[in-house]
Amino acid sequence: MNSKNLCLESLSLGPRSGYDLKRLCEAAFRHFHSASLSSIFPRLAQIEPEVWVSARTERKVFRLTDARQAALTEELAAAASTAQLRSELLVLRFFAHLLPTERLETILDTVIQRDTGTPNTRFRVQAAIAPYRAMLDFLAIRGPGLLRAQGPENPAEGA
Repeated sequence: MNSKNLCLESLSLGPRSGYDLKRLCEAAFRHFHSASLSSIFPRLAQIEPEVWVSARTERKVFRLTDARQAALTEELAAAASTAQLRSELLVLRFFAHLLPTERLETILDTVIQRDTGTPNTRFRVQAAIAPYRAMLDFLAIRGPGLLRAQGPENPAEGA
């Protein structure tokens, strides 16, 4: 997800100033995308021709036009097939073999306690944790046998 799309998608929720968009990104999207004012304001300048802008006191307020809203809906539908799951927890899981089980459990417990405020957040955390728990369960059951197994890497070679 890039900052331009995040701004447009956020504006689909209603009119917002640049500062309001930054606050929304910090609150709702911090698990997916880090957006700062330095990344949001250039994107707003880039999308300004695509949206309706009004002045409210000293701040500009951005709102999607009906045409841009329709185009955004089409873009989101097309993007769903190319969506990628990216997570620091998944990177950690990739290198989990380098960490003791106790350390992995501590990291996961910390994430759970820090990030389980809303139902959406709880779902994301549980989805991220499920592979870790499955790996730990698998290793608890099969780990000793895996260490004792001295067979070839390719099962076809042993036949």
